[in-house]
This record gives sequence, structure tokens and C-alpha cells, in this order.
Amino acid sequence: MINLQSKINKLVTALRMHGVMVKINTQQYFSEKQGRVCTKIILWEEHPNRDGETFYSKADLLKALAEKWKEVKELEERENS
Repeated sequence: MINLQSKINKLVTALRMHGVMVKINTQQYFSEKQGRVCTKIILWEEHPNRDGETFYSKADLLKALAEKWKEVKELEERENS
């Protein structure tokens, strides 16, 4: 099984090293529909009291972070050209 958390941590560290400060928080809630406690993951690029992007799986969060990393690298390449 792939360890998604380690990849998420590496991307967050890489983004921070390039000046993009992202914050990740989790919240648990009871889902009446599923009859169990569910966890949602919130990604912020700004102040945590504002609305962040919500994910319900680590795989989706990883995809969003990878896309953000791609944007940062493309921007740096354009600036260096």
C-alpha cells in the first residue's frame, strides 16, 4: 500500500521551501447518511479562519498539492527564462 501521508508531507515541505505556506487541518463529523464518523481534510493557503479547500480523501489532497507544486515549478521556470 502506498503511504500517502509521507508524500503529502514531502510536498508541503517542498512548497514551503519555495515560499508557498500551506496549512492542513482535519475535522471529524458524524455522517447521518453513512452512520459513522467521517474525516474531512482542509487545505489553506492563507489564514485558517477563511474558507479552505475541503477534501474527503488523502488521495485527493495529494493530487491538489501535486498540482500546486507543478504550478510553482512552472512559475519559477518562467521567471528564470
